[in-house]
Amino acid sequence: MAEERALTFGVLPGGSTPAEFLVAAQTAEALGYDSVWVGDHVFWHVFWPEPLTMLAAASAVTERVALGTGVLLAALRRAAPLAKETATLQWLTGGRFRLGVGAGGEFPPEFAASGVPIERRGAYLDATLEALLALWSGEPVTLSNLAIETREARLDLVPEPRIPIWVGGRSEPAQRRAARVGDAWMPFVISAERFAEGWARVRAEAGRAGRDPDAIVPAVQMWGQFDDDLAEALGTIAARIESTYRTPFARFERYTVYGDASMWEARLREYLDAGVRHFNFVFAGGDRLGQLTRVATEVVPRLQGRP
Repeated sequence: MAEERALTFGVLPGGSTPAEFLVAAQTAEALGYDSVWVGDHVFWHVFWPEPLTMLAAASAVTERVALGTGVLLAALRRAAPLAKETATLQWLTGGRFRLGVGAGGEFPPEFAASGVPIERRGAYLDATLEALLALWSGEPVTLSNLAIETREARLDLVPEPRIPIWVGGRSEPAQRRAARVGDAWMPFVISAERFAEGWARVRAEAGRAGRDPDAIVPAVQMWGQFDDDLAEALGTIAARIESTYRTPFARFERYTVYGDASMWEARLREYLDAGVRHFNFVFAGGDRLGQLTRVATEVVPRLQGRP
């Protein structure tokens, strides 16, 4: 029987200013979070800075915490420059970088502007990952696919250690992608029931591909709002979801966690029972530093079995 995987926690701290983001990253590290993440959109309805740049800045003010893209729309980048950028970030962070990737598709204009047919976004992502893995090896690469056309190209900066790939997406193609090349499967906007079904599929596909399913981290990314006042928590998270995604919160509620420590524990245990062993939290608004602290001190110990 495989050894039980440790339960870990990450955060997408956000921030309306550089200082706010950097202080949040430092706070997350001080509180014992495993990782800090930044999401990605080239174009979006609201303010959304570029994640690799954000993580480079965070690397300068942190020492231990892992830094990841949660998730990068990698198909919207040219594969060769992206290989160099991510290898540089792994060097800059001292090996703390995690590349989270996803196919996206929620906002077609960013695909059109980037020259990627939205209906082929999965194929472009797979081609990009094939190119990244080949270039990161430091060996001469001859490859012709949707993302790259090169002969005997060699990347001069080999990432050490190899950059872990955290695959986002709840669809079956995303699950197969995680099974083939992922170090983790990290879907977003997914119920505990659907996670359990998808995780079983990832493990089965990994086995068929000759990979050890236990080597893949079962993770999930969730919007959250911590507040002892349920009405305040609900109002804040509902407003943020509706402004960010232009969809009624009622359609999104089952994928979120909000309220006090008991409510957080109850909702997260649903996902623990479904197999999740890493949580990424996106705080909707309000006092994010306070929420970081209270989740770390009031929720995490309960889930990890600590007093």
